[in-house]
Amino acid sequence: MKTYAMMILGCKVNDYEATYVRENMNRHFKEVDFKEKADIYLIFTCCVTNTAEAKTRKFIHAARRNNPDGYVAAIGCLSQIKSDSEVFEDVDLIIGSDHKDRIVDLIVEQVKDNLVSEKISEDFEDLYIEAYPTKSRSFLKIEDGCNQFCSYCIIPYSRGRQRSGDHKRILEEAKILSRTNKEIVLTGIHTGRYDDGQYDLYRLLKDMAEIEGIETIRLSSIEITEINDRIIELMKNNERIAHHLHIPVQSCDDTILKLMNRPYTIKEYMDRVEYIRSMIPDISISTDLIVGFPQETDELFENTLNNLRKIAFSFIHVFPYSRKQGTAADRMDGHIDPRIKKQRVKDVMELEKEYTRRYHERFLGKKVKVLIEKSDADYSYGYSRQYIYTKVKGIHETGRIIDVRIEETDDEVIGSAAF
Repeated sequence: MKTYAMMILGCKVNDYEATYVRENMNRHFKEVDFKEKADIYLIFTCCVTNTAEAKTRKFIHAARRNNPDGYVAAIGCLSQIKSDSEVFEDVDLIIGSDHKDRIVDLIVEQVKDNLVSEKISEDFEDLYIEAYPTKSRSFLKIEDGCNQFCSYCIIPYSRGRQRSGDHKRILEEAKILSRTNKEIVLTGIHTGRYDDGQYDLYRLLKDMAEIEGIETIRLSSIEITEINDRIIELMKNNERIAHHLHIPVQSCDDTILKLMNRPYTIKEYMDRVEYIRSMIPDISISTDLIVGFPQETDELFENTLNNLRKIAFSFIHVFPYSRKQGTAADRMDGHIDPRIKKQRVKDVMELEKEYTRRYHERFLGKKVKVLIEKSDADYSYGYSRQYIYTKVKGIHETGRIIDVRIEETDDEVIGSAAF
């Protein structure tokens, strides 16, 4: 049997789409590790940062090095916006943001025509996954594309306009996934704008929380402007909805937010976070942050640091700004020296440690529900519903959600099962 290897870069949407491809590839080929010699290499690409583009180059070269005669396919966002570039000159098949449902057929037939649409489809590409066999949680894509056009972001050009999957199909897929996975993560490019004409995100969450077998539903990411009171009320009153919201802020300074074309002021963001915490006191609120955006002076960055202290996120994904050709930010004046951007990343990470520690300390002596993901000789490991990575004494079954009493919160969060 011929073999294939897969490398997934980027977001949870890529992970979902790659899982669909994997299920179908496994009907025809045997999967091996990407480091091994394979007949076929599949690389799911990302275009959000320059680092992601560099990794795509790296893995294309690695595939050719492992097997010069292998069949290499590049799929996804970077493929969509740079299909004609030298990045992909040594690739056999290029597939953009459409046609992922045809990948396996094309490879089986060894067709070497590239599939990059000049105009991305306005229809939701209806992939369907039956299980995430190697993971304790399942991702479920409910939305694709974005209409926001933040000035730094290439995604509206690589993924197209926002579109939503049919709620009946999504709920049916959730039922199937619940047979093997107790936690389902709803994902999309702009998840909070889910709307298929009949169901919005609140109604989808409400119906999904009633599916027998699903113990936890988590939102992968949502904008502050999209968290309406009904969603918060549902999260507060239904224990199946995880008490964790990842809400990208991108900057904590109004001057930079305006340059970024973000649809809120920092006060509006902070007021909404305060309301959410008043309704759900134990909630984990995490974020994405870009530092070194064009025209971000030392003073504006200091504003961001001060506001980060006020908001006190449970954790922060911080990125140095990456220039992306074709975006409004790329044409701006005042680009920042890379050394300054690197230092600002360090400054944010140092600040984050303190507030992450404070958040974890709030759970000392308390019980949390933890999804067990792996075990070693003495401990099991997994994330709580507040997305706290927890080290649990003893060996527990992978895929189970258990009650854990938190006992230590120093460098690690450690607890014992509390049955």
